[in-house]
Amino acid sequence: MKALFRTIIGTLLAFKARSYLKQHKVKVIAITGSVGKTSTKEAIYKVLSSKFDVYSSKKSFNTEFGLSLAVLQQEESGFSSPIAWLKILRKVFFQKKKIYKKIVLEMGADKPGDIKKLVKIAPPKIAVVTNVRPVHLAKGQFANIEAIAKEKGELARSLPREGMAVLNNDDEHVRRMQTPAGKFTYGIHDTAMLMAEDIKASAKELKFKATYQGEVGEFVIPVIGEFQVYVLLPAIAVGLQLGMKLGECASALSDFQLPVGRMNPIAGVNRSNIIDSSYNASPTTVATALDLLAEIKSSRKIAALGTMNELGEMTHEAHIEIGIKAAQVADVLVAVGPEAPTIKRGAVEAGMKEDQIFTFFESEAAGNFLKDRLKPGDLILAKGSQNKVRMERLVKLIMKESHKADQLLCRQGVAWKKI
Repeated sequence: MKALFRTIIGTLLAFKARSYLKQHKVKVIAITGSVGKTSTKEAIYKVLSSKFDVYSSKKSFNTEFGLSLAVLQQEESGFSSPIAWLKILRKVFFQKKKIYKKIVLEMGADKPGDIKKLVKIAPPKIAVVTNVRPVHLAKGQFANIEAIAKEKGELARSLPREGMAVLNNDDEHVRRMQTPAGKFTYGIHDTAMLMAEDIKASAKELKFKATYQGEVGEFVIPVIGEFQVYVLLPAIAVGLQLGMKLGECASALSDFQLPVGRMNPIAGVNRSNIIDSSYNASPTTVATALDLLAEIKSSRKIAALGTMNELGEMTHEAHIEIGIKAAQVADVLVAVGPEAPTIKRGAVEAGMKEDQIFTFFESEAAGNFLKDRLKPGDLILAKGSQNKVRMERLVKLIMKESHKADQLLCRQGVAWKKI
């Protein structure tokens, strides 16, 4: 019965979403990639909203249900509640919606065929592909990274001839993607059409120069980490495609903030500092976050790392490698979740002493442990996968202003708190 109900709800939402886009001739800008979709979506929205009437959901709605909800300007999901879904349907069918001519959407895929379903709901005119990484490799998902690349490439292949594929030129899998539309590439190497140069990252901001067709733009953006340039470049690229100048893009991004749970600095208890990256985790993003932890000066560095989900056969090896890297960067390692012992094993192999490593099955227990042990000047990186690990719960326990959790942390809605 539940499956039938979900099918009916999904069909109705998809029908209504397709109708809205077609009726109002809305230009769809779609983003896919293994990591960074939501941050990239928000950056694109920040650029475009400075000049155009554009909409983008504040949530990470990137599934069939979520995509339809995003198109229909709904900010909440009904999860498993039939009553909640009926309320949403009533708003979808009977509540007047604002008309936008452009919409920015993210499209996720955790198994073959997902992108094709999503583009049927919202056919894009501009497609952004950020990267291809080894994620969603569990049973029933993707067989290997080549299969992931093929699925992500479906977004570029779905474009009409008059469309544009905005591609990360520094990712070999993305660079090779084919499309019937035009191609616009971005990256930090001179083979890209839009390039970032003179990249300088500090604990407070990111500076770089962007060059395009002889034009140079100076960018100063309040985000941390050199790698964030790959979030910002596609936003600039889309702006350029829609007629904006580099200077306009720089002005629009001058006060850009990353979505919650994506490498955000938060004040911790006892004058400590937190890098909150609790939204999700993959081997690539954890390694990148640890690199950032290594770069920032602090009296003591603590890596609070949760299990990375959906890695299939590479689960053991990936957690060993993360443990090894954490040992090279952190003074203290707090490992959380089912693979916590594996992370510890990697750290011990790399020479970290056992009295520097603490393992927990649940993030709340780890948070309570840390809360009473943090010292002034400590820097804590919190990162882990979404399902079962939920490292935002650890962050909430160690942040200075826990009463601001609803604004500063991910997954703070009523429904999420029940899960």
